[in-house]
Amino acid sequence: MVQSEQHTRIEQDAIEGTRAFAQAIVAGDVAALEELLAPAFTYTHKNAWVEPREDVLQGVRDKGGRARMDVEELQVSAYPGAAIVTGLTHMRVDLPAGPLEFDSRFTAVWVDARQRTSDERVWSGGDCAESRHRL
Repeated sequence: MVQSEQHTRIEQDAIEGTRAFAQAIVAGDVAALEELLAPAFTYTHKNAWVEPREDVLQGVRDKGGRARMDVEELQVSAYPGAAIVTGLTHMRVDLPAGPLEFDSRFTAVWVDARQRTSDERVWSGGDCAESRHRL
């Protein structure tokens, strides 16, 4: 029974973290991202361009938020201290040449910071992205 309750908490934390990341990106909320993203955070875009945490944060500072980043079809597989989230994201980025819209499947792997010695949880998203977030 305790194991089931732990999985439920881990699953909910992973879903909330995935949604919080998307909401912060859309809002251009650098403070929320700084709180959410661990120092080792990296993000790999759909075209395989890899950005470390500071570049992502600077991009949000420079460009603001995105017009849209919705996540849906979230599926969670929980393990002691970790959860794997898969889903679909709908993204819209307003560029000078016009809006760019695309859908992308992602996989997010969250490791509960309370189960680690490094105070990090790990998220992998996009086609081949990896990022690290705090719980």
